[in-house]
Amino acid sequence: MRPELTQQIDRVRARLARLPHASLAFLPTPLQPCPRLTKELGGPHLYIKRDDLTGLAFGGNKVRQHEYILGEALRQGADCFVQGAAAQSNHSRQLAAAGAQLGVDTYLLPKDDGFMNPAVGNLLIDRILGAQISPIRATDSTIAAKSALVARLTTDGRHPFVTGMGAQAALMLAAVAYVDALFEIVEQMPDERIPDAIYTASQGSTQGGMMLACEMLGLPTRVIGIAPMRADSEARMSKPEIVEMIHSAGELLGHESAITVDDIELRDEFVGPDYGVPSEESIEAIGTVGRLEGVLLDPVYSGKAFAGLTADVGAARFTTSDHVVFLHTGGLPALFVHAEQVVAGLDRHRRTNPSEE
Repeated sequence: MRPELTQQIDRVRARLARLPHASLAFLPTPLQPCPRLTKELGGPHLYIKRDDLTGLAFGGNKVRQHEYILGEALRQGADCFVQGAAAQSNHSRQLAAAGAQLGVDTYLLPKDDGFMNPAVGNLLIDRILGAQISPIRATDSTIAAKSALVARLTTDGRHPFVTGMGAQAALMLAAVAYVDALFEIVEQMPDERIPDAIYTASQGSTQGGMMLACEMLGLPTRVIGIAPMRADSEARMSKPEIVEMIHSAGELLGHESAITVDDIELRDEFVGPDYGVPSEESIEAIGTVGRLEGVLLDPVYSGKAFAGLTADVGAARFTTSDHVVFLHTGGLPALFVHAEQVVAGLDRHRRTNPSEE
């Protein structure tokens, strides 16, 4: 790696080391070359950054983020964590695992969105991990429900710490965590190559942190976010909010960011029928990556994000000499929640593409 990159990474990591931190993740995660996938798609050299292997109850990107978020929570004296999201939330599952490891109570407010019963996938794991679960109606505001729970806990003498949507300080620390993830990718790339692009499922913080890291290192790498939900979702950050988060994270690390809304590529066209519902494209991506590289994607986040990458390769956005990284954010318990739909989609695809058998 170029000496100037090494020096800048060392400087930023020294600042990261001064932040409150909880040791939770198995890092660095591998960067897996994908030669069979590269050949099949006929496009750039492809790699998968395996943040599905961060540990803690099936892993995922939130484990890396919780190291900084919960480090700050413990510094503030928190004695319980509060999170609310979809019934099959990966964030909630990873928070429950972190709470179990740290010995801190975790309160979850899952939406009764049609995926509560039976208790399978993430919700089953939440129960195994000992989280205290209080469902809310699908139409309720998660942010409002979390605020109400925090008020009750505080009245009872507890010291709650809120993560996820509406918790701007926590979201900023989530972005900080992905500064170091980008550094890992740069260190792991073969022959000192710099990625031409990185694709990730994105609600804001994971993409924003990697964008900030690229700016810090002066890299031309494009960080392309594929949204798992539409722009009107309560859980998704707007582009101005992402920019504000990036600037705050940069300030925390001693960097004045010049990133603007125009720099953010966050795509909506691969959401499919709805958030939390597999699309035909995500199921096809699951089959392709599993068949060719032995890597499992999920149908809600990473499957849709890889469908976006595949579409861009097919549209000749990249050349065969380019190098593109796919950040695997985890989410594998959703495979079991949507098993019937995934199997039916795989069967349909294989009937129309018998050469892939």
